[in-house]
Amino acid sequence: MQNEIIINADAGETRVAILERSSFTELYIERDNERSVVGNVIKGKVSRVLPGMQAAFVDIGLEKAGFLYVGDYYPVLEKNKSGGNGDAKNGRHRRYGRGRTPPKIETVLHEGQEVVVQIAKEPIGTKGARITSNISIPGRHLVLTPGAGRVGVSRRIDSDKERKRLREIVERLRVDDLGFIIRTAGHGVRESDLEADIKYLTSVWNKINGKMESDPAPSVLYSELDLPLKMIRDFANPETSRIAIDSKPVYEELKTFVDEFVAEPRPKIIHYQETRPIFDEYELESKIHDNLERKVGLKSGGHLVFDQSEALTAIDVNTGRYTGKRDLEETILRTNLEAVREVVYQLRFRNIGGLVIIDLIDMESAGHREKVYRALQEALRIDKARTNILKISELGLVEMTRKRTRENLLQTLCEPCSYCEGRGFVLSSSSVAFKVLREIRNDLPRFSSRRIAISANPSVAEHLLRDGSAALTQLTEDLGREIEVRARPGLHQEQFEVVALDEGPPVSIPLRWLEGPKEREEREKREKQEKREAKGKRNGSAKSEEGEKSGQKSERGRRRGRRGGDGEAEVAEAPEAAAGAADEATEKADDAQPTSDTPVEAATSDEAAETPAEGSETSETPAAEAPEEDTSAEARAAEAEPEAKDEDAAKEPEAKPDEAQAEPAAAEAGAETAEPEPEPEEEEPRRTAEPVAAQAVAELAAASPETAEVVDGEPEMRILPASRKPEES
Repeated sequence: MQNEIIINADAGETRVAILERSSFTELYIERDNERSVVGNVIKGKVSRVLPGMQAAFVDIGLEKAGFLYVGDYYPVLEKNKSGGNGDAKNGRHRRYGRGRTPPKIETVLHEGQEVVVQIAKEPIGTKGARITSNISIPGRHLVLTPGAGRVGVSRRIDSDKERKRLREIVERLRVDDLGFIIRTAGHGVRESDLEADIKYLTSVWNKINGKMESDPAPSVLYSELDLPLKMIRDFANPETSRIAIDSKPVYEELKTFVDEFVAEPRPKIIHYQETRPIFDEYELESKIHDNLERKVGLKSGGHLVFDQSEALTAIDVNTGRYTGKRDLEETILRTNLEAVREVVYQLRFRNIGGLVIIDLIDMESAGHREKVYRALQEALRIDKARTNILKISELGLVEMTRKRTRENLLQTLCEPCSYCEGRGFVLSSSSVAFKVLREIRNDLPRFSSRRIAISANPSVAEHLLRDGSAALTQLTEDLGREIEVRARPGLHQEQFEVVALDEGPPVSIPLRWLEGPKEREEREKREKQEKREAKGKRNGSAKSEEGEKSGQKSERGRRRGRRGGDGEAEVAEAPEAAAGAADEATEKADDAQPTSDTPVEAATSDEAAETPAEGSETSETPAAEAPEEDTSAEARAAEAEPEAKDEDAAKEPEAKPDEAQAEPAAAEAGAETAEPEPEPEEEEPRRTAEPVAAQAVAELAAASPETAEVVDGEPEMRILPASRKPEES
C-alpha cells in the first residue's frame, strides 16, 4: 500500500507518523527515558515459581519482574549449551498447542535458574512485561527464529509459486540450521537481498550467543533498533513515496540504513528544513488531538463514543443528526457500514488492544448484519496487529480481540486527571453546598455559638447563597451567630474550609472522601470502639430496664393475686361494705396482742402513732401460702378513692409522709396475712360521698397492729390484720 513516513526527531522525543493514501493512520512515540523494550533479548534469572498459576516470575532488570507462562517456555537454548540430544541438539522444539500439553512449571524451572527470554509485551499499568523463550529477531525481509529450525512464509504472500521460490532460496542460504520466516516485505525480492538479510541476522545471533556465555543475569543481550530505523525496516516498501525527517543527524543515519538494507526501488528521503514544525506542515498535530476525544464524528452526521476501561473498550454507534433519505433500515445500514470502517481506523490510530465490544445500531435484516460483518473483516485486513472477530449478535454487538503489544495512545500521551483523580467526574456544586451545611450541623455543638466563615469554590458559594439560602438561614438560627460565606477561586470544587472568627478552641471537620489510607484506618478503629462502648451501655440500660420491668410485673402479679380467686368481691367499689369490713377488723385487733419487737409507724388520716412490740414471736407467711383472696377494704378503698386521700393529706400536712407509706403497706400486708373475707350476699348501691372510703381506711389503720418487712433491700410497711397472729420467724 502506498504510504509516507513523517519523522519528527526532537531532543528527548521522537514521533513517527504513518500516512496511508494521505490518511494519518498510525502514530508512534518514543522518549529517551521511556524507550520501548519490546523485542529485547535478555538473560534473566527466575525469581519465583508459581505452580498454582503454572507460571514463573523472571528478573529481567526492569522495575517489575517479567511474567513467563509455562506454555511460552521452550528450553532449547539451555539444552544447546549443555549439549543435549534430539531436536534440542538441532535447535528444534515443538511448540505447545493443538492438543499438546506443556509440562509442569516446577519440572522445568526453579528459583535462581538463568534463562534467555525476549520481551513480547511491554509493562502496561500495574502489570509487568510478558516474556517468552521463543526468540525472534526481525530483519528487513526475514525474521530469525533460532529455536524453530525450519523455514516459514508469511500468509499474506498468496502466490504458491512465489512462496516456493522464496523457501528454496532461504533453505539453500541459511547456516547452522537456524530457522527463518519470510516476511510480507520479502515478496518479489532478489536472492541477493535475502542473502544480505540472512548474513545480518546470523551475525546478530552470534553476538547474542557470545554475550549469553559471559554476561551475568540480568543483562540485555540484544536491543531493538531506534524508532526511526525500526519504522523504516517495518513500513518502508517499494510503494513508499517519501520519508521526511526534520533532524540532520537522524537523516544521515536513515540514509545509510536505507542504502544498506532496503532493496530497490528505494524510497525517497527528504530532510525537512523549514521553520514551521513538520507535523504542522502536514496538518498532523490537530488530528492527534481530535482522535483523542471520547466522541468521534462520522462524515454522514453520526458519531462514535469510545469508553476505555481496565477490562475492555466499548464503542457505541449512533446515527446522530443523520436522518437518511428513504427508509429506516437503509439509514441504519449506511451508518453501520461507515462506523465499522471508522472503528478500525481508530483502533489502529489509538493502538487499542485487548477485548473490544462494538455496539452497532440494531439491524432486523440478517443480510444487513452479514454485509456489515464482511465490511469489518475487509477493513481489518490492513491492520498488522492480530485480530479475532465474532459474528454480529442478535443484539447488534460485535465481540473482537486485538493483540496488545504496547501502551495505547491515550496511556502514552495522557495521565489521570489530577482534579477528579481519574474518576471522570466530580461532585456537583449543589451537592457540595448542601454537604457543607450537613457537615457543619453535624458538628454544631463544637462551635459553641461562635461566629464562623465558610470558604468554598465560587460555584459552591453561589449555590450556598442562592439554592441553599433557606437551609443556611436555619443553620444560622440554630448556631445563634452569623455564618459568613466566602468564595475562593483556587479551592477545589469538592473542598471547603470552616474558620471560627471568634476566640476559642480550633474546630476541625473530618471529610471522609478526602482521607488518606492511614486516616481512614484510624477513623474506622475509632468508630468500632465507639460502637462497642455504645452497645455496652445499651445492654446495661436494657438489663436494668428488664429488672425494673420484672419487679413491676411481680408487683402487678401480687396485686392481681389479691384481687383474684374466690374473693373477687368488689369491696372497694362499695363504701358500705368497706366500712363493715373495717369495723370487723377493728374488733379483731382489740383481741390481738402486739408481738413485734420492731417499732412500727402507722399513719392515719387523723394522727401518727408509734406502737412498740417487744418479746413477741414473729413470722412472715410465704407469699405462696398467703391467701390470694384478699379483699381488704382499706386497699380497695385506697386504690379506688385516691382523691379522698389527697384531701385528707391536704388537711393534715404533717401526716402526709406517714400516710403515703402506710396505705400501700396496709394493702400489701393484707395480701400476705389476711384471711379471705366473705363475699357480701348483696351489694348495696355505691355512695357518691368519697370521704366514706377514706374514713374506713383511717379507722382500720388506727386499729390494726403493724410490722415492717424488707422487700428488694428496702423496708416496706405492711398492715397485718388481727385475725392472723404473727409467728416467730
